Amino acid sequence: MIPIQLKISGFLSYRDAVDLDFTLLDLACISGANGAGKSSLLDAFTWSLFGEARGKGVDVLNLSPDVKEALVALTFQYEGNVYRVQRTLPRNKSTVLEFQVLDGEPLPNPLLQGEGIWRPLTEKSTRETQARIEQTLQLDYETFINASFFLQGKADQFTQKKASERKAILSSILGLEIWETYKERTADKRKALEGDVTEIDGRVAEIDLELSEEETRKTRLSELEKNLKQISTAREAQDSILANIKNTTAILNEQKKLVQTLEKSFNNLQFSLSTLESKIAEKENEQNDFADLVSRAKEIERLYKAWKKVKEELGELENSASAFREYDEKRQPLLREIEVEKVKLEQEQEGLSNQWSVISEQLSVVGDLEKQIESAKRSLVEVEKKIAEQDAVEGQRNEAKEKLAGLKSENEILRKEMDEYKIRIDSLEKTDSAECPLCGQELTEAHRKSTLNELNKEGKKKGDTFRANKKEMDEIEKQITDYESRITNYKNLDNERLQFSNAVSTLTLQLDSIHVQSKEWEKLGAKRLKEINKILENGKFAVDAQKELAKLDKELAKLGYDVSAHESKRKEELTLRTVEEEHAKLDKAKDLSKRIEKEIKELAEERKKKKEEVDSAEKSYSEALNVLAETESKAPNLQAAEDKFYELKENENRIRDELGAARQKVDVLATLRIRRKDYESQREELNQNILRHKSLERAFGKDGVPALLIEQALPQIEQKANDLLDKLSDGRMTIRFITQAEYKDKKRDDLKETLDIQISDSSGSRNYEMYSGGEAFRVNFAIRLALSEILAQRKGARLQTLVIDEGFGSQDAQGRQRLIEAINAVKNDFAKIFVITHIDELKDAFPNRIEVEKTERGSTVKIV
Repeated sequence: MIPIQLKISGFLSYRDAVDLDFTLLDLACISGANGAGKSSLLDAFTWSLFGEARGKGVDVLNLSPDVKEALVALTFQYEGNVYRVQRTLPRNKSTVLEFQVLDGEPLPNPLLQGEGIWRPLTEKSTRETQARIEQTLQLDYETFINASFFLQGKADQFTQKKASERKAILSSILGLEIWETYKERTADKRKALEGDVTEIDGRVAEIDLELSEEETRKTRLSELEKNLKQISTAREAQDSILANIKNTTAILNEQKKLVQTLEKSFNNLQFSLSTLESKIAEKENEQNDFADLVSRAKEIERLYKAWKKVKEELGELENSASAFREYDEKRQPLLREIEVEKVKLEQEQEGLSNQWSVISEQLSVVGDLEKQIESAKRSLVEVEKKIAEQDAVEGQRNEAKEKLAGLKSENEILRKEMDEYKIRIDSLEKTDSAECPLCGQELTEAHRKSTLNELNKEGKKKGDTFRANKKEMDEIEKQITDYESRITNYKNLDNERLQFSNAVSTLTLQLDSIHVQSKEWEKLGAKRLKEINKILENGKFAVDAQKELAKLDKELAKLGYDVSAHESKRKEELTLRTVEEEHAKLDKAKDLSKRIEKEIKELAEERKKKKEEVDSAEKSYSEALNVLAETESKAPNLQAAEDKFYELKENENRIRDELGAARQKVDVLATLRIRRKDYESQREELNQNILRHKSLERAFGKDGVPALLIEQALPQIEQKANDLLDKLSDGRMTIRFITQAEYKDKKRDDLKETLDIQISDSSGSRNYEMYSGGEAFRVNFAIRLALSEILAQRKGARLQTLVIDEGFGSQDAQGRQRLIEAINAVKNDFAKIFVITHIDELKDAFPNRIEVEKTERGSTVKIV
């Protein structure tokens, strides 16, 4: 990773925007006073790439209230591509992470590319984008700082780790985590194979369980074969019995048909006999009727003559009635006209009478209506007063709510300001830095005290205002509650006002209507009703029709026609009219009487013969019925025989099915033996495969291939570190990595895996932990630089930038010179080397210098 450009704003001590161009810097010194912001530049690198810095979360935000967000954008070149990572943390919001790559061939100075297009590599979430950045660099934060980023206070992280942890860090640097992935995959495959073995064991156990039932299954098969033979014989015998019973049943059915035929014939003969007897009775009745007519012959003749006379008189009256009807037809329209006129007058009389009744009733309630109107008007005035009071109370409540909202808003602002004062006070009280975290000035005790007093004073002032507002808010809330309670008592006033207003309007209209109707009645209705009563009483209506009717009535009187006499004669003729039919029957009866007597005699002879036939048919039917009853009583039970046959058949089929299943269970045993043999072969093969996978798991584990690769890499690291340490110690110190050691338990013959660092000098050999100060720093630097070079040579993760933060202060002048010489010795192995120091005499030892200064507006940077 080769840095090209770094942009910072609002990050840690960098309040204003800073833009650093690294394209012309290969070896440079980053200098400045303590607390100026040198290490914050390195924090910007790690925070942009990994989201890690000395400050956690919102702590990376500059404390100035003007700063709205912390932003770091790093442009770098890696493996022939140019990338840009921008991480932004807005105040009170979540982090925004962007990752981009520049399409096109990189130019010598990528900052000058005008036609390149930044293609986004940002994923759906910050977590996924961070994973993609680490995948691209093939490094995480811990590996990055332990390999090539020598941060202040972290230069000895690798050497200060426990011996058991150093291998893990070295493994990560060498990219050996993939072997853990191989191990996990192998373990998953081995577990799957073991699952297959378990499944096969289960199937073999199932087969063994079935094979153990062989004797039981064979015995059951023999029993079922024997039972099937017995029940088949019984079923065949029952089948023969059932056939005989069916033949007997067929004969019985034929007898039933014969009985039914005889019964039908007997019933038909009985019906014929009954018909003959009805005919004889009918003829006898007819004969009796004719005899009665002949006995009344004189009376019938007398009545017949009287009827003829009445009929002639009725004819004369019919002629007079014809003339009467002509006059009557003229009278009817006149009568209808008179009646219609009378009905009209009566209807008008009734309507006017009803109208007067309604008006009289309405006039009786005028006093009550006037009282109701006065009452409604008084109630309306009272409601209007209450509505005015309600409007006044609502106005007071709304004013109180507005004031309460204003106080709440003011307190929210005061709360935020007090929280910010508290953060600033806590920051000032807890900081150990030499510079003020609030203003960036030198942090003396006097400055701390005065600033704290001022902040506490301002905070107390705002707190007093906040509490006063809170007290006033409580009082206002009580007032609002009281207003709301009073307003509740005024509810439904609008409805009451509308109700009383409508009542006044309605009652007033009703009263006015009564007065208008009364005046109209006095003017027209009363006069007309009196006039109609007089006309009906005198009968002076339809005068012309009544005169014409009187003339017609005089003409009718001259005809002498009596309507009642005509009606009486008509009734008399109707009463005597029946004799005409009897007179005609009398003549006919004399001729038919002898013929009916002969017919009755012939029907009697026929009835005698039919009765003999009925007796014979009844006898045949009774005999056949008796024979059928005797046959049915002796016939076997067909239903019982069929039930028994079907029961035997069902049992035979069931046993046959059981026999098939039992035979199949016996036959399957041979197949199961073959299958068990196959399963045993599969299990043996799987077990061999499991053993191979277990061997691979051990090989892929930390004590396998990764340990061998570390053993191969350690001599290179050791040789490179000793070359550097030789320059740093003037040939007086060497290091050796020890990967195995004895256990404290002397009973154990094996060795434990470790990664101890042993240092040899003029005093002998000692472990790294026995060194401190300048000697420890030389060892740390040599090992760290060796790790960086080894890592830079590995294709999977190349770090072409080396950053060294502090460490020179623990060295004497000669040691510092040797460190500078060592850095110059490896500068060709890295594209960029940056050394951070606050020692003035070291600044001129580097060709380029990035100077960091602290101003009132925070840290600033310039390249010298």
